[in-house]
Formats: sequence, structure tokens, C-alpha cells
Amino acid sequence: MGVTKLKKAELYYHKSVRSAVAAALQQSGACHIIEGGPPSQGRTDATSALAECEERLAAIRYLFRVLTPFYSDPASSIGQALGDKPVVSLSDLEKTAAGTDLSALAASVRSVESALSDLRTEMSQMKANLDVFSNIEDFPYPLSVLTNGTAVLAASLGTIPEQNLSALSSEMAALAQRTELFVAAPKPQSKKDAPAWVVLMYERDVAKDVIDAASRCGVTLVPFSLGTTVPLGTTVPLGTTVPLGTTVPLGTTVGTDAAKMSGAVADEEAKVAARLRECEAREAEMLNGLRRAAAVHMPTLQRLSDYWGMMAERWQAMLEGTETEAVCVTSFWIPEAAVPQLQRQLDAIGGVALVASDPAEDDVPPVLLHNKRVFRPFEILTTLYAPPPYGETDPTPLLAPFFFVFFGMCLGDAGYAVVMLGVLWFVLRKYGRMPSGAREFLILFVLGAVSTFIYGVISGSFFGDFIDAFPSLPLMKPLKELKDSLMLIDPMKDPMRVLVISLLLGVVHLLFGLAIGAYDHIRHGRHLDALGDKIAWIFFVGGITLFCMGTTNAVSQFTGSFGGSVAAVGAVLIFWYAGREKKGIFSKALSGFLALYGSTSYLGDVLSYSRLLALGFGSAVIGMIMNLLGGMAAGIPVVGWLLAVVVVIGGQLFGLLINVLGAFVHSLRLQYVEFFSKFYTGGGVPFRPLAVSTRFVEVK
Repeated sequence: MGVTKLKKAELYYHKSVRSAVAAALQQSGACHIIEGGPPSQGRTDATSALAECEERLAAIRYLFRVLTPFYSDPASSIGQALGDKPVVSLSDLEKTAAGTDLSALAASVRSVESALSDLRTEMSQMKANLDVFSNIEDFPYPLSVLTNGTAVLAASLGTIPEQNLSALSSEMAALAQRTELFVAAPKPQSKKDAPAWVVLMYERDVAKDVIDAASRCGVTLVPFSLGTTVPLGTTVPLGTTVPLGTTVPLGTTVGTDAAKMSGAVADEEAKVAARLRECEAREAEMLNGLRRAAAVHMPTLQRLSDYWGMMAERWQAMLEGTETEAVCVTSFWIPEAAVPQLQRQLDAIGGVALVASDPAEDDVPPVLLHNKRVFRPFEILTTLYAPPPYGETDPTPLLAPFFFVFFGMCLGDAGYAVVMLGVLWFVLRKYGRMPSGAREFLILFVLGAVSTFIYGVISGSFFGDFIDAFPSLPLMKPLKELKDSLMLIDPMKDPMRVLVISLLLGVVHLLFGLAIGAYDHIRHGRHLDALGDKIAWIFFVGGITLFCMGTTNAVSQFTGSFGGSVAAVGAVLIFWYAGREKKGIFSKALSGFLALYGSTSYLGDVLSYSRLLALGFGSAVIGMIMNLLGGMAAGIPVVGWLLAVVVVIGGQLFGLLINVLGAFVHSLRLQYVEFFSKFYTGGGVPFRPLAVSTRFVEVK
């Protein structure tokens, strides 16, 4: 039921036509390649072709990484996923691939990227130096004192917590004849707890004493050629450029850039600022070049990405199977109905032999679902869980009616349904070339909206109580009369009735799942398992339900008594089936009682269906709250009605989004957890054919 019959095909062909055979298999879109087979020698044509594809794709991925930030794609990602792609022919793609030197383009972009990285590193250093200059603007000596010193004199730049300045001054006072301490004036915008900037100038032969004193006072060296805070540490040669993170001692001059600075602070600051402006202009020029390159090359790169990706999949498939020096063998699964068309394509090539056979007992064919048109949108629900094993029951048409009803009860608002139908109609019409999978998924929500509209009319919910909340609006009076005439149940006034309906639907759902499980057992010759494991529970659960309905006068006393008798028969069967293989009366009895205790799980399953009431009730309440807030806002003078419109529309859209998500998830949960657990395990292998799959273009 719904599982396509497959053939196992073996294709024998000469190596000279391998490329044509690969193209035919891919263009058919119906061949699930069987992976594996003993390794063969001499695959030079296929392996070299695949290596070429991977090389091209690597260059394209690199170019995408660099150029994508500079490119504004006219087609959005959502539009591309929904089929908004340019249509091209395979021959056009082949011409584009032949006329594009990806290696040269990647090398050109790589050189620009490397130069840009070096430029930004230099700019970062200059910005750091300018920050240092701004903190020591009133330094009275040439910077050569700080960068190179003299044969006798050395100097160091650093920062120190302001509260430690007096201690540092005291330490320097002990060497007053051989040292000088410069403390920079704080910047006007400095934070209260910002450190003070200091320059220590000292004779070289007392460097160790100065270093020790500065260390005790918490001075941290700042090599302004890199703009990096450097802690105290090991000595490096004077004038050496120090990489980021390198530890140097207090008093060491670092950075070849700093060593070249010999003028006053203001003069050097002006030079660096001018150089920075030049670099920024150069950076802008390089970025504009990348932007122009992206505008020119990105459309081509997108097409080539699809082309080379398609070719890589093709040649990867051709590496599966076996071959001799002259003949190749490729095995695949194919729908039985697609064999004649593929045979005609292969006959046109020549030198090809196709042998198709039914699956053997030890084969594990993939699963391709194919249901009637009305059930096809629900196939995605089965696929999300797991496709059935080949030859087993496809649950898609079995779950479809229940999901349809449950979604409508969970969302339960006719107004939301109208909005959903409008949006989905617009999307389906705008994107006429939408992939079939996306189209079926949207049609699933169309069906859900139809169910929601029906239940919303029955329960009298239209954006909550919008019709009742705003009676003064035009057409509200006739709409209210129409709503009241069609309403069969009011969940707000009679929630228990809706709860009973929800629970009864749950019982029907569970019994239906057990019946399917019994059918599967019987179909495979397991009649005893069908009786004790499925039918017995149908008797027990169904009988208990009728008995409870009889006690509440929902059915006749006779029907209730009959249900009790049926439940008793079911209990006996469950008791017997659970202990039939045990030895000893005590073991049999214990197994039987434990099996009957499992009835509590069925009670929990039935109670899970109360979410149908809860979610539908929640949708109505959210709509009512938004209408209430809108009515309150309408009472505000002058702008009241404008605020009311914003509150009601915004709130209802929020309610629509959150409740559609809840309706989908919880309706799906009832299928997966409560329904599937009675008969379905999944475990099939999805059918994944070699096909023309693209992201940016559509290949005709």
C-alpha cells in the first residue's frame, strides 16, 4: 500500500560509453545506485573525472567564501528553495564550464585577499600607535629617546594604576640623579579608574634597579609599534620586532616601526595618521575591486557550482560497482514502471545491456512511497518518522484522515484558516516551478487550513470572538447571525463535550492502529500473535469504552453491558497470551497480571488526546485576549482606533504563527507516539536516486 514496486537492475556497458551511460542514468532521475562491490583496477577515466570535479568545486567554495559577503543575490534563499531559479540547458552549463578558468580566478582573488590581510594588519598597528600617541601628547622629548635611546640613556613606556603613582615616584626618587619619571596628563574623556601612562627614562647601567622597582609598583610595558600590552618577562634584543603575545622586559625598545620614530609626538602622530588615511583609501579600493568581481563572477560561479556538483555526483555513482579492462557493471534499484523509458534511452547509446529482476530474499531494497494524489502530501509525515521496510504497510493513507481532523481541532479558528489559505495560495501561485517536495508540504498545510475552517465554523471561532467583540463594525450583525446558525458546539461554554469527543477520537485512533497491527500479523501468518497481542486489546479497550459510556447513559444499558462482556473476553485473552509460554502456574499468572497492568499505558494514551481540546481552547483564548486588548485600546482618545488595529492585527498574527506550529507538532505527536506504537516501526531505506539536483539554477 503506497510502496512502489522496484526492480534490481544490472547494467553492462563498454568503458567507451561510460560518460553517456552516466548522463542517461542521472537524467532519468529513477536509479538508486547500489553502493559497494569489489575494488577494480583501471578506473582512470572515472577517477580522474571525479578528481577534476572536486578540484573545481574546491575553487568555487573558496571563491564563494571570499566573494559572497560582497554580493547581493537578486534571488533570496527562500525564493531559490521554492523554485525561483533561472532555467538553463545542460549545454549552456557545459559551455560556461569550458569558458571559465576557475584556477586563474581563484589565484587572482587569493592575491587580493592576502594583500588585504597584510594591509589590515598594518592598519591595526597604526591605530594602536595613534592610541598611544593620544595618551602621551605632552611628552616633551623626541620619540627617539623612547624608541632607541642613546649610548647611555634608555626609556620605556608603560601604564600603572593611578593609586600606585606615588609609590613609583618614591622608588624613582631613590635614583633621582640617574632617572626621570614622566607622567602623562590624563585624557579629558578618561574613565575614573583608567590607568596612568608613564615614561621611565634611566641610565642603562641602572636598568635592573629600575625594572625591579617598576615591577614592584605594577608597571606594564606597552610597545606602541604593536599596540599590545606586554607583561614583564625575558629580554629581547634592542630594536627587535616582537610578535603579539611575546613577553619582554620593562625598558626594552620593541618594534622596528617604533625605532624609526624620532620626531616629536605631534609630528609622528601626523605622519602615522596620514599613512593610515592612505591605507584606508587603498583598503576601500581593494574592497570595491572585490565587490566588482563579485558582481561579475558570482552568477557564473553559482551556475558552475551546480554544474560541477552534478558532475561529481554522476562520476561518484560510476565508481560504484565492478569493471574489467573493457566492461563496466553498475547495479541499481529502479521503479518497475521506469524500466521501459530507461531502456529506450540506453538503446539510443548502444553497447549497453540492461538486466532487471525482482528483489531476492536477502536483498534490502530502498523504499519509494507513491500514494494517490489526495494522500501524497501526507507522505512527508511518514518520511519524517522513517519509511516502512520494503514490502511492509505504508501508514501514509492510514494516518492522513486522523492528522487532517486533529490539525483542524488543534488550530480550530476559521479566521486563521482564511489567512493561511490566502498566504498559501499566493506562494503556490507565485512559485509555479516549486520543487515537488516543497509543493506537497505546502499543500499539506492547505488541507490543514481546510480542516481548521470546518472546525472553526462548527465551533463558532473567527479570530477568537472577533465578531462578538466588535459588533459596531460593518457587516458584524449579519456575520454574527450566520456564525450562530452554523455553530454546533461552543468549546468555551461546553468544554466537557469537546473533551469527550477528543477522548473518543483517541479511542478510535488507537483501536484502528491495533486493527492494522492485527492485519499485518495475519498477513504474515502470525495468527496467534494477532489474536493475543492485538485483537485481545481491541476487545479490552473497546469494551471498557462501551461500558463506561453505558454508566453515563451515553449508550444504552444493553450496549454498556455488552461492552463489559467484550472487555472481559479481551482480559482473558491478554492474560492467556502473556503467560502461554511460561512454565508453572505462578509464572503464567504473574505474566498475565503484568500484561493486564499494561492497560494503564492505554489509559495514558487515551488521555493524550485531551490536547485536542487544550490546543483548540488555547487558540480561542489567545484570539479573545487580543480582541479584548484591542477593544481597550480603542477607548483611547484620538489614536485609539489606530492602536486597536495594530494590537488586534499584530496579536492575531502572533496567535496564528504560534498556534499553527503547535497544531502541527501535537497532531504529529499523536501519530508517532500513540498511533504508530500499535503497529509500525519503520526502518526502511529511503529511495535516493541519482538525479540532477541543483541549488541556483534549474536544468532543463
